Amino acid sequence: MTIETLAPHPEGARYAVRPLSSSDYAHLRRLEAEIWSGDGAGELCPHYLRLCTELYGDWCFLALDGDRPVGYVLNFVKGTTAYCATLAVHPDYQKGRVNYLLIRAMVSKLLQEKVDECRFLVEPGNADARSVHNALGARVVAEVKDFYAPGDTRLWSAITRDDLERVRARYTRLKLVS
Repeated sequence: MTIETLAPHPEGARYAVRPLSSSDYAHLRRLEAEIWSGDGAGELCPHYLRLCTELYGDWCFLALDGDRPVGYVLNFVKGTTAYCATLAVHPDYQKGRVNYLLIRAMVSKLLQEKVDECRFLVEPGNADARSVHNALGARVVAEVKDFYAPGDTRLWSAITRDDLERVRARYTRLKLVS
């Protein structure tokens, strides 16, 4: 996949999104600390991050502002189902173009590959994430109690191949994919 470069950021840097590589492990660790250290859920396991860079790099994407890593999306594939495990953006870049670019990179990959569905795991109260999933056509398919710990509830949402084809039509019309 090619790096997607956009118009200059107001401060002069350019955004780019690219697949992960082995050398991105340190970037993920730093972003984890900056994004999640104050969150009650805490940081992801460093072993998990290493697996992303080594085994799933072509399914995971890193967003940069110039040379500075500012966000990532981590995806896994099992059979014909892709799982969007985590989308995280540095607080200075949230609610902006970086979220959109990471989703676009992920959707472009889903459209290129032979996946029948993409699933998202989300907290029921995470309205921002759920609105992104809904915009892609996702529907809640299951509620899971005690997922990470007793009392932790998560929702599985899914977009199907038909949903992806509707996204393809919209992205093609907007010239976001060819």
